[in-house]
Amino acid sequence: MGDLSKHFNRNEIECTCGCGQDTIDYKLIVILEKVRVHFNKPVTVTSGCRCIIHNKSVGGVDTSFHTIGRAADIQVRGVAPIDVYNYISKEFPNSLGLGSYKVFTHVDTRNYKARW
Repeated sequence: MGDLSKHFNRNEIECTCGCGQDTIDYKLIVILEKVRVHFNKPVTVTSGCRCIIHNKSVGGVDTSFHTIGRAADIQVRGVAPIDVYNYISKEFPNSLGLGSYKVFTHVDTRNYKARW
């Protein structure tokens, strides 16, 4: 049992630089839970909340949703990132930012639809 939701703990989404920043948008947790339940497989957050310094060090843009706790890069065990992308896109056809990369799927809770 997680402290944010049934399957997610705050430490899974905090900045990985060790600064302790762990802001998270509730809507993002709801989306991650939907992904976990749909695929019935563990979801790993490879990058969640990022402080401005860490975001810059990983090449993130200044306006990254990661810096305000509204984005996560995720992997679903045994599921291709494009399949995760397609599921989320189908569930939220008119909103969210979604990106499919070679080894992860990016999802953010922007108020408009963006796909890449």
